[in-house]
Amino acid sequence: MSKIVNIEENVPHKVSEVICVRCGKRWIAARPTIVKLKDLECPGCGSFGGVIETGEVLEDYENNN
Repeated sequence: MSKIVNIEENVPHKVSEVICVRCGKRWIAARPTIVKLKDLECPGCGSFGGVIETGEVLEDYENNN
């Protein structure tokens, strides 16, 4: 039998609230730390390059990790 490995142990990731400056869609993005915001696709309008972090502190996430 193979050992089950939690993928999150091997891939540092970041969770933050982001917004698309093109359409205004806001969402919580969980992504590997090596992924740049400009590489995220907006689920609202499908564009790339317009996603920024809102600056909102996600206290529940920060306290648990």
